[in-house]
Amino acid sequence: MAAGTPLTAAHTIVRVCLLLAAAIALGDGVQQLAQGGPADTAEADNAHGFLAGVYVGWAPLFAWVAATIRWQGVLVYFLAVPIFLGGIGRLVSLARDGLPSPAGVFLASTLLEFALPVVIVWAHSAALRSRSRRVAAAA
Repeated sequence: MAAGTPLTAAHTIVRVCLLLAAAIALGDGVQQLAQGGPADTAEADNAHGFLAGVYVGWAPLFAWVAATIRWQGVLVYFLAVPIFLGGIGRLVSLARDGLPSPAGVFLASTLLEFALPVVIVWAHSAALRSRSRRVAAAA
């Protein structure tokens, strides 16, 4: 797809979702790096620091894919997976430890981690179908 080709609505939806994911990953990662991990064990602190770095590292990937969304294929689906798994992790935490405080933030984050990947997959699939139809029509 040429750079001058306007983005479809589906591309725009995927782009916005990926940029939101990038902002969340960067913000949470930087916050966790600045605060440090729990002080109860060295292993917990090491895991916390590692995962904070992973969050910061994911942010540029999400942003790059959003910026180059016209040329992206299956990578977009792979990026939706860790977001969904974050929601699974929150549900496991809820089942194990109960609803943390503030409950609204926890529930909103959980909802976002389940809704965002569904929207990404749906919109990206629509964009790819639209692209396939345009290519077939041009052939």
